[in-house]
Amino acid sequence: MGKFYGGSFQAIQEYFQQKFCRFCSHPFTAEGVELLREEPGILVVRVGCSACGRPLGVAIVGTGPKPGGQREKSPFDWSKRDSERFAAKLPISYDDVLAAHQFFSELGPDWSKHLPRAPRTGAR
Repeated sequence: MGKFYGGSFQAIQEYFQQKFCRFCSHPFTAEGVELLREEPGILVVRVGCSACGRPLGVAIVGTGPKPGGQREKSPFDWSKRDSERFAAKLPISYDDVLAAHQFFSELGPDWSKHLPRAPRTGAR
């Protein structure tokens, strides 16, 4: 299989060699980490104990940025609705940040007077 993404498979083997089998307490070995599948940015490995033969399981490991250098366009915690709402808007610039800072600094210590008043509910 391919080139193992610039030593990523070796790094995965080294990571698991620092872990111990939950059944026999022996450390995992490089031979116990088997590459099952290789895709752009992802390696799938099976990990098992070379000493007792018991399996640890399968790990799906990301090996780098998304294919083609793609980068997330919105924060990971945004909903689909948030992403769609802001998709057409330009990114915030350095000047936008300075303008916002200027605006907030000019509000003064009694900034709460600029907040809308909540409607009163239920007369007593």
